[in-house]
Amino acid sequence: MATIRVSGVQMLVTPSLDDNLEKVLHYIAMSDCDFIVFPEMSLTGYHGDFSDKAVRKAWRQIATACRLAYVTAIIGTGAKEDGETFIQSRVYGDNGKLVGTHEKLVPTDGDRKFCRPGEELRVFNHHGVTFGCLICNDLWVTPGCGPYPDPRLTYKLGKMGAQVVFHGINSGGSQIHTPYHESNLVLRAMESNLYIVTANAALPKGAVNASTGVVSPKGEWLAKCPRTGEHHFALDIELETEA
Repeated sequence: MATIRVSGVQMLVTPSLDDNLEKVLHYIAMSDCDFIVFPEMSLTGYHGDFSDKAVRKAWRQIATACRLAYVTAIIGTGAKEDGETFIQSRVYGDNGKLVGTHEKLVPTDGDRKFCRPGEELRVFNHHGVTFGCLICNDLWVTPGCGPYPDPRLTYKLGKMGAQVVFHGINSGGSQIHTPYHESNLVLRAMESNLYIVTANAALPKGAVNASTGVVSPKGEWLAKCPRTGEHHFALDIELETEA
């Protein structure tokens, strides 16, 4: 067995890249973990009206911060490529280098007004940990968010060897969705025998409808932040290693 420390940040995401970046850099600098995950679009804000030049500059600052803090960060960001906008999780390793990216594969109807879906599900291996990334609706394909089939991406990542799924969320406060979201996290972790590490975007007022925390392969919440306000957690988890 190998022990790694994972962390998640439930932060208020504003439309301002500068404000969000300051907070992201703060959490990276103060982190005491191996992996830290941030909410969906936590860098750029949840919109497509961002400067590609400013975002790329922020990515470089985040990469440097990861190297200085010796932490691997999963950053929620907007990304522009070849004239298209994507909702992306961007993974920077503890050496400051880009490990890889995941583009949201199942954007909601609202997302598709400014972004296009990604095309590839990937797993990554870093320091012996095999993991995947999912973004909000990728995991649960919430009813009412579009007539899209559920590709069961958590299950596919498990079959691809993932031990951990880092799930960046920006799901809002509609409480009718809370039981669906949280039961999905539990059942999908159990089905695929992996950990799900979540980070949701906090709301200015009220509770989010999916918790920030860690669900074990047995379907147990090992860490669970309050659903109101800004919070972060750090937790040691044990992973199987090859003989």
